[in-house]
Amino acid sequence: MSKKPRQPNARSPVEAWIVYIVQCADGSFYTGITKDVVRRCQQHNAGTASRYTRSRGPVKLVHQENQPDQSSALKREAAIKAMTRRGKLAMIQSKKKPAKGKREVARLEDIPNVGPAIAAALRRMGITTPAELLGRDPFAMYDVLCRLTGKRHDPCVLDTFMAAVRYMEGAPKKPWWKYTAERKRVMETRSLTK
Repeated sequence: MSKKPRQPNARSPVEAWIVYIVQCADGSFYTGITKDVVRRCQQHNAGTASRYTRSRGPVKLVHQENQPDQSSALKREAAIKAMTRRGKLAMIQSKKKPAKGKREVARLEDIPNVGPAIAAALRRMGITTPAELLGRDPFAMYDVLCRLTGKRHDPCVLDTFMAAVRYMEGAPKKPWWKYTAERKRVMETRSLTK
């Protein structure tokens, strides 16, 4: 007995998840995920989306990124929330107008100093494309990685993050250890201000 060939399902393809940032009326930023960013912004402005934006409306959409699935979107949302305000502003501005020295790099592994282990660490933090490094704070990235893995990583990982971010923002190609002295200075300054 022959079976009928199965007809393809006529349902629409699954929509991508979107990580978005809205700017509130008080100038603060709110980051979230959704499948329908227009509807979600309407909910924020109606006061039904989140407690944070309810008293800070109206909101304006300033940034959005597609992610392949909910897990990736949640990781990227966490990574953005861990960024400093300055880092978020730089990322938002870089999406509006490309940086002068911005590089077009296809894969994370194509960035100098980024091998399979560092690329895996970046993906674990929700960074899946080289362009997502623009405007990032390498120190915040390092803190997020340590928090996600539950262990303190070798500081050379932070040096590599610095090299990767700077390269994507247009700095010349340098080995990661050229950033060690800068990292030590910044960390010393941070410890003095605590």
